[in-house]
Amino acid sequence: MADKLKLLLQGIGGYGAGYVMTAMGMEDEIEVVGIIDPYAEKSNAFDSVEDLPIFDTIDEYFAAGNTAEAIAISTPIQLHCEHLCSSLNHGLHVLCEKPLCASVEEGQKMLEVSRNHPEQKVLIGFQWSFSPAILEAKKQILAGVWGKPLSMKAIVRWPRAFSYYERNDWAGRMKDSNGNFVGDSIISNATAHYLHNPLFMLGSSMELAAEPSKIEAECFKAYDIETFDTAFVRLSVPINQGSDTQVIIAVSHCCEETAEPTIEYTFEQGRMWCSGDDRLHGKLNGEPKEFGIIGSNLEGYYNKLTWLCECAQGGAESPCTPETALPELKAANYILNNIPAKRFDQNSIKVDAVKEKRLKVEGLDDVMIECYNNMQLPSEINVTM
Repeated sequence: MADKLKLLLQGIGGYGAGYVMTAMGMEDEIEVVGIIDPYAEKSNAFDSVEDLPIFDTIDEYFAAGNTAEAIAISTPIQLHCEHLCSSLNHGLHVLCEKPLCASVEEGQKMLEVSRNHPEQKVLIGFQWSFSPAILEAKKQILAGVWGKPLSMKAIVRWPRAFSYYERNDWAGRMKDSNGNFVGDSIISNATAHYLHNPLFMLGSSMELAAEPSKIEAECFKAYDIETFDTAFVRLSVPINQGSDTQVIIAVSHCCEETAEPTIEYTFEQGRMWCSGDDRLHGKLNGEPKEFGIIGSNLEGYYNKLTWLCECAQGGAESPCTPETALPELKAANYILNNIPAKRFDQNSIKVDAVKEKRLKVEGLDDVMIECYNNMQLPSEINVTM
């Protein structure tokens, strides 16, 4: 059996606490050797790591004579570039959480630095891209089993409370309090998977994602934020069969009801879908196909860390690298920089305090569903919001 992977964890608050839980549970594969986090004591996972070496920065960790082989980074978006590049310069294999980073310029720098360290593996944590179910589906798409991809669509109704935008100094903002560009929006962060995955599935090889040739979007906000909390996005994506696949995405944090995300990918020979059960289903030429669990929750952490072990110790190639993640970042940045966010009609915005105080927009759910079903934008169905 291979030696355990000596792993650093950078950023253990919020989403990063899941890495602590998962890595500690993979005791046959991973040895967590240290924590990089200036606010580690505030993490819900601190009790599990308080006896480990804990440092504010990776430079301090290595200056103290410590060693490691790999790192899992789960820090704020605006720090991804700095932390990934620093980790590579210290000789580590890197798993960096999604999205790739804040800006296209940072993404291109991360790609360049990664290429300058060819012996070190870099994984960008779009967890669906590490799912056995998703990877098997993509393999079949590339092999032509399903025929030409015709359309792909996703709808995500995830209401968020006021506290969501108050939890730090960058949620929903263009820059953090230190002036660092963040560009945090629903499409670039919370629902980035649903922008990335169609591009990933349409990539010309297992490790590549497609670049849209056309991006259309209509963005809205109910909350008093700098970016937007609702987006309708339509992409035209060139594919190797010589035509474009249409993609529609409808996402919101101020919808009326919570609903599990739904995706549906349609091909000449059938369709694939996931709706509320975290499983990828299919029907090919009338015959049911089951790909299995996608892994959107704790299984997603496990899939990513398993791939990190296989890449670092077994020489496997990462299915999601900076190059794979860059098309999603380019699309999200294009929307952020070129599509002005409109405020919803004030009369349609209501306060809902049943569970936690939040905003909801009356009639929004019906608009989202209609746009999803018909592959249209709100302006094309003659609604005013």
